[in-house]
Amino acid sequence: EVNKALRTIIKDPDFMYILNRIYGKKQAFLITEKLKKVKTVQDFQTDFIVKYAQQIENQTIKKLTFSGIENIDKSKNYLFISNHRDIILDSALLNTILHKNQRPITEIAIGSNLLIFDWIKHIVRLNRSFIVRRDLKGKDMLEGARQLSSYIRDTITNRKTSVWIAQREGRTKDGNDKTQVGLLKMFNYSGKGDFSENFSELNIIPVSISYEYEPCAPAKAYEINIKRKGDTYKKTTEDDLNSMGRGIYDNKGRVHFHFSTSLSGKVKEIGEIQNMNQRFLELSKAIDKKIHEGYKLYENNFIAKDIISEAGQKYSEKYSENQKQAFVKYVNESIANVEGDKKAISDIFYEIFANPVKNKLEV
Repeated sequence: EVNKALRTIIKDPDFMYILNRIYGKKQAFLITEKLKKVKTVQDFQTDFIVKYAQQIENQTIKKLTFSGIENIDKSKNYLFISNHRDIILDSALLNTILHKNQRPITEIAIGSNLLIFDWIKHIVRLNRSFIVRRDLKGKDMLEGARQLSSYIRDTITNRKTSVWIAQREGRTKDGNDKTQVGLLKMFNYSGKGDFSENFSELNIIPVSISYEYEPCAPAKAYEINIKRKGDTYKKTTEDDLNSMGRGIYDNKGRVHFHFSTSLSGKVKEIGEIQNMNQRFLELSKAIDKKIHEGYKLYENNFIAKDIISEAGQKYSEKYSENQKQAFVKYVNESIANVEGDKKAISDIFYEIFANPVKNKLEV
């Protein structure tokens, strides 16, 4: 199916428009000629996706670092659960790091709301993504969750491939990363044993993602402000497209990934709790704790925390006055064209950067 899908994609005018914009017509033509010869997902990812991710890293990331890679055993398969800040780059950079460190790359969970064009549907599947249906209701939603759960478990335990999924539906908008309990209940649908057995075999590894400059922060602040005013916010297809584009091409400064240790031991302890709902709640807390512990905090985070804190300059030793002035300027310029009360929006903007400090302090 791979070669047929690729030949379909390169006939799509929307795909070719984007390819020409990124690489120029001459280079885009050479790429399409190479794509015609690709026959496996492995080759597509290695020869195109990894190289493209490296190009984005070189152009928009000052420095990509990681820690805890020693916790990833090459011979084992994992369910990587991370905080979710950027639609495309969270999983793309994760797999780039795994690939560079001779670890097998993962399959990726992606929301059906992002499959805006036919070429995107092909690209995400070619990049080992599987679809999380966001358009299901009632009984169909339950059946979809059971199917998704079975697919994830089968991928890890039988097909021996790791999986990446975000800790919640959609990106965290306010920088306050929390795992949805409903997600954990979905994982359990396909288990054949008790709570401990079901989650032990998934081999959960929490992953912390830290961006120096929050992807799409102005749009996130705008959305939060609308909702806090009690108004209805209706996200459009154009919004999703803009978020994907801006997330990829905007400056992200320094970016850090931390791989925690597996939670297999912790789930055995949680499995001793009698109340089932409490088990899921404790597991969500355990994932959050690992993610919050693994944050890499940057000067921007401490500056934002001081600006909105009643305690004043509590973290002033973490940054210089010049860095503070530069960050304030960045915030003001970022929200200049954002509609709404500028004071309210700037406060939200600072919250986005300050919440990781708050969460890391609590653990």
